Amino acid sequence: MQHDEHSGVLEAFGRYTKAFQALDARAVAQHFHEPALFITPKEIVSLPTVQTVEQAYSRVMADMPPDYVRTEFSPLSEHRLSDDLAMVSGSGAWKNAANDDLMPFGMTYTLRRSGKAWRIVVAAIHAPDGGPGR
Repeated sequence: MQHDEHSGVLEAFGRYTKAFQALDARAVAQHFHEPALFITPKEIVSLPTVQTVEQAYSRVMADMPPDYVRTEFSPLSEHRLSDDLAMVSGSGAWKNAANDDLMPFGMTYTLRRSGKAWRIVVAAIHAPDGGPGR
């Protein structure tokens, strides 16, 4: 079954990032599949429900630098694995009002279509230069 092959995934990721930049953990949680995984250099967190996603992101947001104003991304790439499974990868940085990098990072997200909505199944945050073949 063919869906809009090149639409939806990056748009869904964009909505997730807007919720994150608003520091709205509840809105962020709505972009996750149940269950999901959150992988960082420090830990792997199982996120069985949207409530646990909200709790995990509330902790992340509480630990953010106080001068955070936005996240800036390098060009993001989408890799379609099937009609209902895709990966979004790239790098980004948390920025302050002076446009200084507060925390650069690499990221790879796996999203799955659930009905008409794309939801995050795995959010992996890694070193900014960590990618395939590096």
